[in-house]
Amino acid sequence: MGIFSKIKSALQKTSRKISLSITGKKIDENLAQEIEDALIMADAGVKISLEFSQKISQKKFPKEATDIDVKKFLSDEIFNLLKPYEFNFFESCRNQNPYVILVIGVNGNGKTTSVAKIANIFKNSGHRPLVVAADTFRAAAVEQLRFWAEKIDVDICAGKEKGDAAGLVFSSIELAKRNNNGVVLIDTAGRMQNRDDLLAELEKIKRVVRKIDVGAPHKTILILDGLTGQASHTQVDVFLHKIGVDGIIITKLDGTAKGGALMSLVREYQIPIFAVGVGEDIDDLKPFNARDYADAIVGL
Repeated sequence: MGIFSKIKSALQKTSRKISLSITGKKIDENLAQEIEDALIMADAGVKISLEFSQKISQKKFPKEATDIDVKKFLSDEIFNLLKPYEFNFFESCRNQNPYVILVIGVNGNGKTTSVAKIANIFKNSGHRPLVVAADTFRAAAVEQLRFWAEKIDVDICAGKEKGDAAGLVFSSIELAKRNNNGVVLIDTAGRMQNRDDLLAELEKIKRVVRKIDVGAPHKTILILDGLTGQASHTQVDVFLHKIGVDGIIITKLDGTAKGGALMSLVREYQIPIFAVGVGEDIDDLKPFNARDYADAIVGL
């Protein structure tokens, strides 16, 4: 299955109502309202949904226009909104000896699996990644990452349960320098955005990393669960302002009808979307492509 087919399949639950609000419908004043309602139900946000519906109502479609023309128009509007925030960070990796990536987020968002999927992409691109099991609070997370590391044959560094995560990260980067691991991926413990004490530990990890390389971590990625929809705004707001975030990865798009939320996220926070999770397999993390997303979500 090609990349677009994966995206289209993943967004079926989200796109169904949007597509049905257009397909076979007469192009009149009621159509814009139906599209607005469908976008709101897809968690695109009230402001964006209203904005798009107004553009459709103001658009002078020719008499011979079909629902496909409406879908193309809406797809182009969504594309124009998202294109500035499309960023393939997999291609931006530079020889930093090593390139350090910090992966953060709340419990259950899919951080550990995402770390494995990111590592797999880098490995297939010719890099030698090292994954760091810095979630020392949860033994299951360490074992999960170890399982994936063995499955995809990448190096892993793990410490003692309940050990000092910052110390582990420091020694891992030193190890990566010795072993020529070009990319280091740090899987951190889940942090609830309302726990300042846990967020402080992430800040400590960042400080420790900068003792080795003042420019590191070179990317801090926030993992968001696509199932949370508009509720993800709170997570982005806290992590962005307290820890710092370079981009987001949205997981579980294949299981949600709220995949429109990323539109309101980029509008409010102007934050890049690095990738989207479109399934459970190791290769089901795809670099975000605004054109593919826009076409898929309207049912083209």
